Amino acid sequence: MLESQKSTEQQGEIRLVRGCPCFKVFGDEKLCVNDDEILEVDAIEVHPSLFAFHSNREGMKQEMAKEDNVCYCAIYINYPDNKVYCISQGWVLRIHGKDVPGTDLEDALQFLSTKDMDASAEICSECLYKFLLTLSDIFADMMSKKEKTDEIKRYVDKFSLMIAVKHSQMEGMKPIGTEDDIEEGVDHFGFLREYLVQLINQQKAWSQRAENTDDTDIGEWKQKLFKMREKLARLEFQFYSQTLQLRDINDFHLLIKMLEYILHSSDEILNLNEEIHSEIRSKQFQELVDDDEQLASLSEYAEKSRTVEHNFGNILQILSRL
Repeated sequence: MLESQKSTEQQGEIRLVRGCPCFKVFGDEKLCVNDDEILEVDAIEVHPSLFAFHSNREGMKQEMAKEDNVCYCAIYINYPDNKVYCISQGWVLRIHGKDVPGTDLEDALQFLSTKDMDASAEICSECLYKFLLTLSDIFADMMSKKEKTDEIKRYVDKFSLMIAVKHSQMEGMKPIGTEDDIEEGVDHFGFLREYLVQLINQQKAWSQRAENTDDTDIGEWKQKLFKMREKLARLEFQFYSQTLQLRDINDFHLLIKMLEYILHSSDEILNLNEEIHSEIRSKQFQELVDDDEQLASLSEYAEKSRTVEHNFGNILQILSRL
């Protein structure tokens, strides 16, 4: 979901993916349930990068296994027909009698963290299956509202923590942990508390800088810029506060309403981030930054702004589909 997706490879007309939503493990049995059939398979986990030299479906057909019960636990999206294919057997992926759209699988991939994608193919496969059923309009009737509510809450919980972890490693902040620290049942507020405190301190610091600018044209420009940075820290704090509130919501319609607020906050963050990034890249900023300690501290935001754009852009893209 976030910036690194090591277990996917996009080449030309196709995108290779590790894991498969039709791969299931029950005890010692490994099964393929494509198109609602049940086939016991010999699973051989093959990393998709091994097929990266192919750029289209015709090339991928050469990689089909000779045996009809071999599973590579890897699939690929074929962009020309928007379908998803099994690498080892070549068939189209179908769930509950419906073809899996390639675009829906790509949406599901947005939710996978680096840790998810580096896990076993079994874990990747189960995640993909749940994300597809939650996000896709094609499979909208496959899950109850309660199941969707629980899954959405879990995704947003995890997503927000992953973003906080990434952002805490930038702009001179104190890291709050790593993706490995985000486990099932973690105290989300406890995990975020340190980052939320840092966001409050950021607001205070930028507010003070805005108050201490000169009464000149440049001073007014700096004041506006510092206030924008203060507002961004406040919006980010608001975003995490809203995601924490989701944990106490069990009604599906109320959940969707709260997601609208989260989407609005994310959109505001993206727009303000773009404004700040534009100012940092401006000629005026570049001319002044070397001799201005306050502006120099803001220049550290340049790297973070790209991460903010990526992460909150993903949130808008994914949650707007729910």
